[in-house]
Amino acid sequence: MEQAKVCEVREAIADPSTVGLASFGIALFTLSFLNADLIGPQSMGVIVPTAIMTGVVHLLATWYGFRKNELFTALVFGIYGMFWLTYGLINLGVAANLFELDANALLAFLVAYTIFTAYVLVAALVTNVAVILTLAALLAVFLLLDFGLAGHPSLFPWAGYVGMVDALLALYVSAAGLLATLWGHPVLPVGPIQRAAPRRFYKAAA
Repeated sequence: MEQAKVCEVREAIADPSTVGLASFGIALFTLSFLNADLIGPQSMGVIVPTAIMTGVVHLLATWYGFRKNELFTALVFGIYGMFWLTYGLINLGVAANLFELDANALLAFLVAYTIFTAYVLVAALVTNVAVILTLAALLAVFLLLDFGLAGHPSLFPWAGYVGMVDALLALYVSAAGLLATLWGHPVLPVGPIQRAAPRRFYKAAA
C-alpha cells in the first residue's frame, strides 16, 4: 500500500527536466553571445540575474528529480545549478570589489565541470541522440573555455558559437518533452536509443 502511494506521488509530479532544460538553454544562449564577443560587458546586467535565476530553477528541478527518484535528472540539474549560481555570485563579488578573480582558480573550476560533463555524457549514452548531442556540445564548450583560459584566448569566441548551438539543442529537447506530454505522443524526434531508459528524463521527450 505504501509503495503504491509513493508511485502515485512520483507520477503526480511533472517532468522537471523540461523546465530545467529550458532555463539552461536560455541562460547559455545569452552567455554565449558574450563569449562570442557579440555583446559587451554591459550585458552582465542581464546575464548575471539570468544565471542566478537559472541556478534557482535548476535546484528546484533537482528537488523534484529526487522526489521522482530520477537520479540522472537530480544530479545533472543540481550540479549545473551550482555552476550558474557560482557564476552569478563570482561576478557580483567582482563587481562589488569584494575580491579579485583568479584566472587559475577559474580554470580549475571549469576543468572540474569538464570532467563532470564527460562522465555525465557517458551515462547519457543510454538516453537519446538529442540529449547526447546536447551534452557533447556542452563538453566542447567547456574544453574550449579551458584551453582559452590556459593561454589560447582566440578559442573563447568558438566557445560562444558552440554554446549557442548547445543552447538550441537544450531548448529542442525541452520542447520535445513539452509537446510529447501535452499531445500524448512524440512530435519532435529525439532519436531514442534502443535500450531500456532508466528514468523519465529521456522518456518524456522520446
